[in-house]
Amino acid sequence: MKKISVLAVAVLFSAVTFAQTSTPATTPPAQNPEVKTQMKDLRKDVRAYDNKKAEAKTAIKKGDLAAAKTDLAAAKVDKQDIKADAKILKSEGVAHPVKLADKQIKAADLKDVKADLKNVKADKVTEQKDVKAGDITGAQAAQKDLKADAKDLRKDVKAARRDGIKHPIRRAK
Repeated sequence: MKKISVLAVAVLFSAVTFAQTSTPATTPPAQNPEVKTQMKDLRKDVRAYDNKKAEAKTAIKKGDLAAAKTDLAAAKVDKQDIKADAKILKSEGVAHPVKLADKQIKAADLKDVKADLKNVKADKVTEQKDVKAGDITGAQAAQKDLKADAKDLRKDVKAARRDGIKHPIRRAK
């Protein structure tokens, strides 16, 4: 019984001691300016890798095996660049640089899709207002802008899908 009471008192004192100590507030270390440029290079390499893989896939579907082999060889070189950049960034203290680059690419793609979607909606509203007002030339100009913005939207949606976003327009809303 004596041992149990001494143990209980020791546990109580240790709990009180831990409750009184506070964790020191740590500020995140300032990033090296080179890290930003290296991350930008990594993002470019990841995008190039995704593009080359997509081009190889379309070449295989078309039956052009020679073009597919060259695209796959270029993708292999891009993959080696990604690994080298990731190794450098890890030594600089960036945790999971490739995953971080993928997240940044997806965020940029969604931002582009949102901007294009906003432009398309604005052009539709402008066209409808011009039609109601009877301004034919204004409606035609708005329709021309709408076609250009829709083309940009399709291009950005294709890039977003290539970079791994399943439904970019639904996510952008």
